[in-house]
Amino acid sequence: MLTFVVPVKSERVSANWSKFCALYERTLTSICNQTDENFKVVVVCHERPQIDFSHKNIHYLEVDFDPPIRGESESDDSINKRRELDKGKKLQLGAAYAKDNFNTDYIMTVDSDDFVSDRIAEFVNNNHENRPGWYVKKGYIYFEGNFFLFKSQKFSYLCGSSVIVKPELFKYFFGLDPILYFDHRLTVLNENIVLDVLPFYGGIYSMANGENHLMNFSNIKKFNTHKDLMTAEGMKRIGAKIKNYSFKFITKKIKREFSFKIQS
Repeated sequence: MLTFVVPVKSERVSANWSKFCALYERTLTSICNQTDENFKVVVVCHERPQIDFSHKNIHYLEVDFDPPIRGESESDDSINKRRELDKGKKLQLGAAYAKDNFNTDYIMTVDSDDFVSDRIAEFVNNNHENRPGWYVKKGYIYFEGNFFLFKSQKFSYLCGSSVIVKPELFKYFFGLDPILYFDHRLTVLNENIVLDVLPFYGGIYSMANGENHLMNFSNIKKFNTHKDLMTAEGMKRIGAKIKNYSFKFITKKIKREFSFKIQS
């Protein structure tokens, strides 16, 4: 059985709690749209988001440690590290809860504003023998408010909703120094445990929705700034982007598979 683990930020650090709750509800709806009902969802939070959606497979784990509230004159680097620490703690607690309370073969990490394919639970439940796990190589990127997606062949490098792994192997995704940092980019664990590629588009990464602490509008602008554009190295970077990302219309199939809807 597969358990989805969803770390949720505190209301006390949210830019707009009602908007965050709407994004989170959209994510839960997507997760629970699985074609195979043999799955669980563990939501790790300080406070339960205020939503109307419910499902018998959702379980809440409420934490009591302090949320990463920004201090006076605290730098962006410092607060981002503390936010990553908060997320890392929640992911580890959620994975431990899933292992202790359910007959969980695998866990999948899902960020609280993303979408996942409705095929994932069925695929994992039918293909789990002697496999350490999978990573989501192919996925979509969605800039909130647009009517199209970008296809990516490097989804696991960009998005945390991309790790499917046995509970006992989850520890290898975390670095302890200087922070409890969850490194979703890993595809080889402990130098010799190789994850398989999920053989279909597995997720949609929501960007610039107002609640991303890393992928906000200002950071996206920085990441897309190319210096020395007309140099050989600059053209090489542009070529790599064209190769890795391509335009995709939002079709009825995508809406159905990912339970996708545009946030109003």
